[in-house]
Amino acid sequence: MKEVCTLVFLGINAWMDVKKKEISLVSVGFFSALGFLWLFYRGGGLLEAAVPLGIGVFFMALSFASGGAVGMGDVWVLLALGLMLGAERFLWTLCIGMLLAGGWALILLVVLKKNRHTEISFVPFLLAGYVGGMLFW
Repeated sequence: MKEVCTLVFLGINAWMDVKKKEISLVSVGFFSALGFLWLFYRGGGLLEAAVPLGIGVFFMALSFASGGAVGMGDVWVLLALGLMLGAERFLWTLCIGMLLAGGWALILLVVLKKNRHTEISFVPFLLAGYVGGMLFW
């Protein structure tokens, strides 16, 4: 059930990120609340959530430092995702998503001759990272 909720959450926000360049704060709030409930249901505590939350805070600092080049919506999605998945699955999802996004950015720069200011939506890569990560779990 958790996997279906995560797929729906990422799917909705990936679509919104591509089409509207925004995410649904309502879905982030709802998914975060489910993540907190799931965290405590499985016996985890805030210590277990420290790694994903720390990474989320790091990306938040990057967003501020880059003047918004890293979107704050991506940060909220990362924070919510970290609560639901726990550290190991979250790191798999994030690493695969970042590798895919980096590969796409390389294609945009080298093959399609875009400049480095071309924006790409990150949440679809998180969705692909989550689906790809499911192969390793």
